[in-house]
Amino acid sequence: MFIPDSPTATISGRPLSWYAKRLSVMQPGEVLTRLGSQCGLAVLSIRHHLGLAAAPANRLEARGYRFCRAMEPQLPIWIYRAHLDPGICNRVLAGGLPEGGWNWRWDDEPDVWHTAPDTGRTWPARFFGSIPYREGNTFGDVRRVWEPSRLQQLVTLARIAVEGPAALRERAVGLMEAQFLSWINANPYLTGVHYISAMECGLRLLAVCHAFDQVRPWLRRPERVWLAVVRLVEGHAALIRQRVSLHSSLGNHTIAEATALLYAGLLFPEMPHASRWRMAGLTLLESESSHQVLADGGGIEQGLCYLRFVSDLFHLASALLDARGEPVPDGLEQAVTRSRSFLAAMTDEAGALLSIGDGDGGYALGPVLDFTPAVSGRATGLTTFEASGYTVLEPAGSSGTRLILDHGPLGMAPCYAHGHADALAVLLRTGGQEVLVDPGTYTYTGHPEWRKYFRGTRAHNTVVVDGLDQAVQETAFQWSSPYTSRLLTCKECAGGDTILIAMHDGYLARTGVVHWRGILYRPPGLWVILDRLTGSGTHDLEVNWHLGLTPVPDGDGYMLDGSIGGLRLMVEGGAVAVHRGQTAPIIGWRSSFYGAKEPMDTLRMSRRGTLPHEFVTCVAMGDADGAGRQAAVSRLRTVMDDAHTH
Repeated sequence: MFIPDSPTATISGRPLSWYAKRLSVMQPGEVLTRLGSQCGLAVLSIRHHLGLAAAPANRLEARGYRFCRAMEPQLPIWIYRAHLDPGICNRVLAGGLPEGGWNWRWDDEPDVWHTAPDTGRTWPARFFGSIPYREGNTFGDVRRVWEPSRLQQLVTLARIAVEGPAALRERAVGLMEAQFLSWINANPYLTGVHYISAMECGLRLLAVCHAFDQVRPWLRRPERVWLAVVRLVEGHAALIRQRVSLHSSLGNHTIAEATALLYAGLLFPEMPHASRWRMAGLTLLESESSHQVLADGGGIEQGLCYLRFVSDLFHLASALLDARGEPVPDGLEQAVTRSRSFLAAMTDEAGALLSIGDGDGGYALGPVLDFTPAVSGRATGLTTFEASGYTVLEPAGSSGTRLILDHGPLGMAPCYAHGHADALAVLLRTGGQEVLVDPGTYTYTGHPEWRKYFRGTRAHNTVVVDGLDQAVQETAFQWSSPYTSRLLTCKECAGGDTILIAMHDGYLARTGVVHWRGILYRPPGLWVILDRLTGSGTHDLEVNWHLGLTPVPDGDGYMLDGSIGGLRLMVEGGAVAVHRGQTAPIIGWRSSFYGAKEPMDTLRMSRRGTLPHEFVTCVAMGDADGAGRQAAVSRLRTVMDDAHTH
């Protein structure tokens, strides 16, 4: 193969440097597997070019499949929420998506499925393997165009049809049929952006099965709809089986793909390869249940959004097996139980999941599942999740107050794809209000500079050394030089103080610096955070606090405007500046929903000088007593000295 001698040379739209970095984390067996996959892709491309790649023909017609001819639902109905939010119902009935942040509305034009919401450009209608979609492509963030084509809005419409009056049911079912058949006509098999990801095919398969299973008595065009369902399931399952995410690509994609294969195999046993799909899906789900969900219930990818995603998929698989009278592997049930417990500790008092690690707003089936973990009765005090690396402090008698310290790993080796460089980051809520916030994700492939910022260390409540991230960003979904992070002290002391001490070595190899962080909570409302940087030489140091409340200068600190209880923020150890919505460099932003960003107040404390050095941050409720604050700092410093020497 001729490779141009140019720094911008590409293969399939990707720079050669991308391939070099990706190959660096592959074992020989994976390289061979991927070469075989590329050969298979080449065969598909040739067949597509010759017009021989139509979706596999249904051999028995739709009525030959029990799933299509049955009069009663074939999937468990207990999994759905009893009532849907009226706002969600109104959006999908108007042609939108369940989550309003996606800013998409269906119309009966083919391009509605291919127009990039972020750029307005149209993704090309050619063989999917030839479409450049990673960072730097000219069309937009591919995740944004994929969301509507997951067809999860059809599941929500089905729930409206089941729950609502007859007039509303007719409207919902009519819209379901129109959107689904529109998608089928606009997306010939293997053509276009919606066949690139096997996971997207898997989620679409799940949604279509769940949607039409619920409304089978009310379909207007049952023969046409069921024929399209059969062809979609057979074509999608065949493509997924050929392109399952394995080896260094194991992750949430794998679970979605495996669940879809299990569904296709169990629900359509009449298909020639059904038994292979079923076995492949079930084997993967069983083997990955203890890998994707750690012993303490946390997710190996270090992204709460993706833990909820895989937990829901494991739950769907378990529910399907049970409903079909098949044995449910113990690993699946245990993974669901563990993850639900962990997720309950990581939701706020309103039940919303916190923003930690990558999150793209995705669901296994849309916001219709009744799998949300209960948060009532959650234990107060200290809870440490050792395997995933989080400590949660919820003081007794302090409603709506919680601090979370992240002392976990970067993510799932070898790529650490969905992890953020957020070692020792702190999140703080009090009085039900966000005080110290994780800014979120914003984008994956559409804007490389924003992707780099939001997953980097500067966008988290921790310390930056010499302008570097705690690990090295290689591509939009690959890190190198991962750090080790450890919790050293975690104790509730006599007198009411609670102390946490942790460290990480992300800067040690490149700068010779180690970051130590100590946290002290003193009732009823004082938090002290002491950052200690050890090593030698002269360095640029900064600590960034991303604030959910507006800081107003007040004496030796800042009042946090609108806070319940009158919170004050006091910092020392460097020059202080508040940034909001800046772009040169990027600082002072948050993303509350994937694809959207808005300015936020970020307090930066910076210093250039020799080591060791300390930054001190205090958050105090009510009138801050200077002497009491300094006494707390002194006590925390003493405990850190002891941890440091041991």
